[in-house]
Amino acid sequence: MNELLPVLHPTDYRFLAGIMESPFNLSNDAKFTELVGALEKEDTKETREAVQTQFVSDLRYLGSSDFAYALRSFTGSEPGVSFQEIVRDVASGLKVARPNASTDREMVEKVATDYATQQFADLSVEEQQKMLEELGVEKEKAAAFLKRSAGVFALPMLIEAFNVFIVQGLIKTIIFGTIAKIIGSQLAGKLFTFLVGRMPWWVSWIGPAAWTLSIGWTTIDLQGPARRKTIPIVLYLGLCSLRERIPQASS
Repeated sequence: MNELLPVLHPTDYRFLAGIMESPFNLSNDAKFTELVGALEKEDTKETREAVQTQFVSDLRYLGSSDFAYALRSFTGSEPGVSFQEIVRDVASGLKVARPNASTDREMVEKVATDYATQQFADLSVEEQQKMLEELGVEKEKAAAFLKRSAGVFALPMLIEAFNVFIVQGLIKTIIFGTIAKIIGSQLAGKLFTFLVGRMPWWVSWIGPAAWTLSIGWTTIDLQGPARRKTIPIVLYLGLCSLRERIPQASS
């Protein structure tokens, strides 16, 4: 994860800590939250490395069962499953193709973009039209694109039809909507409000439809409690990685 974790801001880690916190597991999420607080006060190489190490450890635990985690800890082996195994499991839970990308960063980006475009395709034409308009696309242009595409969408086609910022907004709208449905509206509202206060230049592109879209909640496979955390975490990591590849205004 050496190429993925450096793109995260302290605010991102605070958002992830909000998803991971739970009194019902064997991971040390309280320690992670404490380390995030230290990172927010002073972003140094030492505090960042401590946060990254704890995050990876906790995430590896989340992708494993309590029994397997305890057994690995008892036997002295490194506890938890690999990050790539977690990402592939998340892809299965979201019913998108398991990514074969070579790096962790490419894998989370692939899952996020494949899921977002699939969910956009599954929306009704009315919901697709509404989302595009709320992201700033002119009504006539959105209608013409939807008619021309005939329900078949791909990321390069969307970028060519509009622009990368509109498409990024579309991806964020769908993914934040999914995260909200998985973690619950109360926690999602709290975490989203936090992001708005810290990173308005990024989340301001998320349309209000994020909280009301009929995205494929019923098709997401949340078998086992771990996926209620690993799915939103992997999707959020994919968003953060995509964010850093696109130049942003600072305000």
